[in-house]
Amino acid sequence: MRAWRAMAVALALTLLMAMSAGCMRAAPSAPVVVGETAQVSDDMRPCVHVHRPGREVLELPAPAGGWPGHPQAIVVLNALAGEVDIRDRLRDRCGTLDDARTLDSRFRAGVGTVLVPEAGDTMPIEIEFDPNPLPLWRPIVQLGEPAPVQRADIVRFAIRIASLAVVLTLVMSALLSFVATRERAFLTYAATVGAFAVWLALLSGLWAWPRPWLPVAGFAVEAMVGLATALVGVTALALVRQSWLRLRFPALEHGLRWAARVLIVLGLATPWLPDPAIAALSVATEIGFYLAIAAFTGVAMLALWRGRPGGASLLAGVAPFLGVAAFELLAPTALAVWKVEAFMLAGGWLSLTCSMVLTLRLGLLRQQRDEMRRLAETDPLTGLSNRRAALDRLERCIAEARRDGTPLTIAFLDLDHFKRINDLHGHECGDRVLRHVAHTLRGAFRSADHVARMGGEEFLVILPGAEPEHAYTRIDALRTMLSGSAVVLDVPGLSVTVSAGLGALQDGDLGVDPLLQRADAAMYAAKRGGRNRTEFEAVRAGESKETA
Repeated sequence: MRAWRAMAVALALTLLMAMSAGCMRAAPSAPVVVGETAQVSDDMRPCVHVHRPGREVLELPAPAGGWPGHPQAIVVLNALAGEVDIRDRLRDRCGTLDDARTLDSRFRAGVGTVLVPEAGDTMPIEIEFDPNPLPLWRPIVQLGEPAPVQRADIVRFAIRIASLAVVLTLVMSALLSFVATRERAFLTYAATVGAFAVWLALLSGLWAWPRPWLPVAGFAVEAMVGLATALVGVTALALVRQSWLRLRFPALEHGLRWAARVLIVLGLATPWLPDPAIAALSVATEIGFYLAIAAFTGVAMLALWRGRPGGASLLAGVAPFLGVAAFELLAPTALAVWKVEAFMLAGGWLSLTCSMVLTLRLGLLRQQRDEMRRLAETDPLTGLSNRRAALDRLERCIAEARRDGTPLTIAFLDLDHFKRINDLHGHECGDRVLRHVAHTLRGAFRSADHVARMGGEEFLVILPGAEPEHAYTRIDALRTMLSGSAVVLDVPGLSVTVSAGLGALQDGDLGVDPLLQRADAAMYAAKRGGRNRTEFEAVRAGESKETA
């Protein structure tokens, strides 16, 4: 094993030196040119002009005195369905958010173009688009100088990309946590946030960038409304589970579980609903979500006021959406300009806080589980490991000793005449003696050694990497420390001595039993030899060693 490690280190150093030499020979300042000369033009796609009936036409009137003759940038946002046409006399630019390849490459957050009306021309610029399928998501038309409009478009696109990237990162993190811990809560969280990531992609148009990668062409609006309906129920259920309502009102969680199932079924049925029903469902879903956010804000405030746990994290998670709801109620026009970005940022923040709460809660559960395991493996009187933990530890130490080729010694210790101590000084004094011996054992051996109480007045010491002679020296030091027990415990006439048997791991040992049996036999040999002494296992030495 050590030879393989040395070979791996040598190979890694060789590769590092070779890479360093290659970098030294290269010219760091030389530019790198990639790509090939363009042979064809990537012309804009022609307009399809496949429209729904009842299309809307918006006219952007020329300023007083006509157009100034400078370039005019026009971007149409939130055109969730159908094709958008932007016309100026003979110039016609069109595109659809269902396929980013139809968009002007200078604009990514919406359908946009740059027109140059003739100076003095008074004809308006016409924008034609399909009727708005979602009443609370109004189309936005931005007009202005190309550079500022392009910068604003870049900001929008960057926010959308970053928000979606954060949510997808949380999904991957939850999946990795599930693989590592096998906790089903992480898998449920990953599935929910993954569905939310798809909804964000549909909302922002990123599902069709740089080309459509979701099989929802022609049904993007239906898919977005259906996912939103299902996610409202799942989100409400998740927020209840991370609040004190789960313990105070268990029936509420049960009811929300059924409500979430109903909303999921309704969301799955959305593609078969007529357009008016989809529009009404979208409004009901959004308003219902705002009401739920307001309710959970009240729950969080009440938790903070009464000092209940979870109030701060719940309030932090819903606060951004509470702001969105306030703008929707008080300033809907101001919100409409950045509503997509506001939802994406608020949704990413809620996903992040839910991930934090889930991680903290599972960390607490693991801490409680580890504490229960520690209690199950700990002797309650002395605080040492109990017999079960000691045997598990001995199995691991044997495996490590065989793997590394190192020695392993164990010592079986038994208090001499412990029944007499109980009879003369009482059982309370006997318990004090056991605790004192346990404390002394911790001080007599190394931190790498393992000390356990096997039961009654018997103790086991596991010494990885130690020969029996080293163990004998440590036990001799233990006797010296125990000689002053009467003074330490303030019990006149108290005498605390131990008989010990040593056993060393041998090549033919199969498991822990042969080693334990030899150490136990050596300990009984020490008892028969007069007590307060240490015996080596008979296989290694036929002579006993007696303390001075």
